[in-house]
Amino acid sequence: MKILRVVSDLYPAVVGGIGIHAHQMSVGQAKMGQDVTVFTLNQNKSPKTEFVDGYKIVRFPSYFSICGNYFAPELIVEILKRKKTFDIIHAHSHLFFSTNVCVFARLLHSAPLIITNHGLISASTPAWLNTLYKNTFSIATFKIADHIICYTGIEKENLEKLGIDPKKISVIHNGVDTTLFAPITSRKISDRKQIVWVGRYVPGKGVEYLIEAFSRVKEKIPQAHLVLVGDGPEKAVVEAKINNLRLQASVTLISYLKNTELPQIYNQSDVFVLPSLMEGVPRTLLEAMACKIPVITTDLPHLLDIVEGAGLVVPSKNASLLANAMITILEGPLNAEAMGQCGREKIVKGYSWEDTVKKTLTLYQTIIECPR
Repeated sequence: MKILRVVSDLYPAVVGGIGIHAHQMSVGQAKMGQDVTVFTLNQNKSPKTEFVDGYKIVRFPSYFSICGNYFAPELIVEILKRKKTFDIIHAHSHLFFSTNVCVFARLLHSAPLIITNHGLISASTPAWLNTLYKNTFSIATFKIADHIICYTGIEKENLEKLGIDPKKISVIHNGVDTTLFAPITSRKISDRKQIVWVGRYVPGKGVEYLIEAFSRVKEKIPQAHLVLVGDGPEKAVVEAKINNLRLQASVTLISYLKNTELPQIYNQSDVFVLPSLMEGVPRTLLEAMACKIPVITTDLPHLLDIVEGAGLVVPSKNASLLANAMITILEGPLNAEAMGQCGREKIVKGYSWEDTVKKTLTLYQTIIECPR
């Protein structure tokens, strides 16, 4: 099967959930004998074309961006030129310009188009623009696509509320390599109580509330330490808040880690925190759970079932309750151990990466055999 994957961000040039998902999906499909090509943006002066881990990458220059969405004219030309040379086109996130191009190509009778929904709204975009886009371009994009993949049943319901035909929506969970992301026997390197966050510094991630909450945790647990892993346009704002609260000695900022290095950070931590105001199903949450780490998330509806038993849930934008949740886990090692065990079992049973890849390939075959 000749597969074209189209994604704006691709690991390791961009370390983020979508980029890692697209990379690992391509690796997994290539290992299963598929011919995989990925069209992506050239964001770090990489070669125009190269083969990585069994699949082909073609990178295109971008010239400007709006709310983190890059415009790449050469990508338009190449997709339109090769729109019928693949068996299937799989685009990631309806929010990206690259996916909009695939939709246009589908109107011109390209190969069947599948879109993975990585969250209905963007964490980098103002609320008014998110609403406008969701009710116009998002609906058009999903209706033109042959099929849509969601991570959860609640996300599927949200698409149905937009008027999307439920028959063209499949739920295929996000996956984790449970051999890489796994607990280790002696994971603690000191007696400090370590809290970890992994992501991009953009407004919708709620990191400012995490910093404020952590300042309250420090008052109760002096040995608490916060590790922030990631980069992004709001990093300077986060650093300023850390400085204003005089937390520099208790916060470690790590800009970049290879995906293979993340398990060590998780295993050195006592709790993983996801204070996001909006999310899809973040890989970081699943990775931390796979490492047997208790988690804290905001009360996003589609995450409740995932987190149940494996951690605590708090309202978004509430630093006080977030701090209380962190203190509860840090001061209750037995409950934390039980949460971690529950999380590990959930991921192993229901979120294996191999299962994700197999189900996606089966869907491809169904769409190819029964085109619209």
